[in-house]
Amino acid sequence: MEVIPESDERIFRITRIVDPPSLRLEGELDATRHSDVTEALSPLVAQGSEVRLDLAQLRFIDLGALSLLTGFVERRDSGVRIVLDNLPPDVEHLIETVGWERLPGLVQGRKGMS
Repeated sequence: MEVIPESDERIFRITRIVDPPSLRLEGELDATRHSDVTEALSPLVAQGSEVRLDLAQLRFIDLGALSLLTGFVERRDSGVRIVLDNLPPDVEHLIETVGWERLPGLVQGRKGMS
């Protein structure tokens, strides 16, 4: 039997950024990575009212991940919001299709700043 390794382009990577406190998400965010995002996002959401996510290198996000992000905001009635910086066109299109109004607490952030 031959084992074919996953290509690098299917890897999902989360990088914590110190200033400002934020996360950079790269690769493909599907159901297999939701727990990774939850683990990385939880301390940031606990620290402040705004969490920034740099999505410049995110190639795919599933609807479950958008729901997960919205859930973080909904579970904290303290005005927390998640700012999505550098939305790739495909991800932005998905969010527009779903409707920003259905994703309370998620807001479009800066473009071209990564």
